[in-house]
Amino acid sequence: MNRNPLILSIATAASVLLSACQHDEVAENSPNVRELTVQEQKIVSSSNDFAFRSFALLSEDEGAENMFVSPLSISMALTMTYNGADGATKEAMRQTLGFEPASDEEINRSFKSLAELLKGIDRKVIFTSANSLWYRNDLQLQAPFLNANQTYFDATVQGLDFSSPAAKDQINNWVKDKTDGKIENIVKEVTPRHVLFLINAIYFKGTWTYPFDKKLTQPGQFFLEDGSTLTHDFMTMREGKYLYYQDQTKEVLDLPYGNQQYSMTLVVPKEEQTVQDMVQELSKANLTTWLMAADSTKLELHMPKFKLEYEKELNDLLEQMGMSIAFTGEADLSRMVEGRSNLAISEVSHKTFVEVNEEGTEAAAVTSVGIIETSLPPSIRINRPFVFMIREKSSNAILFIGKLMKPE
Repeated sequence: MNRNPLILSIATAASVLLSACQHDEVAENSPNVRELTVQEQKIVSSSNDFAFRSFALLSEDEGAENMFVSPLSISMALTMTYNGADGATKEAMRQTLGFEPASDEEINRSFKSLAELLKGIDRKVIFTSANSLWYRNDLQLQAPFLNANQTYFDATVQGLDFSSPAAKDQINNWVKDKTDGKIENIVKEVTPRHVLFLINAIYFKGTWTYPFDKKLTQPGQFFLEDGSTLTHDFMTMREGKYLYYQDQTKEVLDLPYGNQQYSMTLVVPKEEQTVQDMVQELSKANLTTWLMAADSTKLELHMPKFKLEYEKELNDLLEQMGMSIAFTGEADLSRMVEGRSNLAISEVSHKTFVEVNEEGTEAAAVTSVGIIETSLPPSIRINRPFVFMIREKSSNAILFIGKLMKPE
């Protein structure tokens, strides 16, 4: 077609320009979705199952406190560790992480391709996952362990002088960089007994598909589970669309980001119920049922803007979930370091950040595994504690899960 503006009529030129703009907009907003392989589906299923099981135990432990974790980050860091385990320790880790029978290569390859899918599925959402291995520089990592974590987790590998105070700073500077400054440190100390740290860092930044109007944000009452109230800033969405489901015990909302592949799912208990009641109901089957039954609504929405940080050592949790052997002298992590078979996990540290505001959500998580020797209302108001998840829809992967008991 001759597109010389001297020849084209004004009407034709406008039509071509409009068509091109619409085409670019569609291309920009189109999700980069593909079918998951059978093994990827199993990995996502096991990661989500791990998410619900671990969240239920942590939520009970935390009681009325806010919490926020990334089960995907924990799973990735522990899978890198799994690559160095053997025997009964490896089997205990496999069961704790929920891996169905599969080869190490199949498990690793699925994490690699899932991370690639999550990074590229929505141009309007930033998702990054970075991994690293930091080892004592007088030791040598075993080649199969090193190769697996470099090949499938794209792990940065660095030897450090663990007797130097700068070792901790170098690890933490990497963490700060990979989380856009939202998490500044994860390793509190490096001791002479440490031989290795395995780190995963996840960063997420998504803008709402339908942003909240900043001009409408105003104080409102948030009702705590102990019967008291506090005044907090509530955001308002008037020109939006989202999924909504309710039954006798709960309301479920699914608020989209970007091109709607990522979303935040809220599970809000009704008055006679508690957040812990909702936690007990969380499962893959129930979440699928609620979302399948949800209707699209344009009801005005009011919800608190909030920011929270969370930090937890996960040793007790993972021991409860079945991998206590990995923390003892009976641990078999003999496939990690040349000439060292007496290794065990010293600590699994997890740290997260989330901020939810009118534009969208920013979230980050870091997991460190240290290894040592030895009827619909006219509007909806979310003014009670609730559970929330950040999910990707085509894979069903749960990136983050938390509960807001008291907005800050």
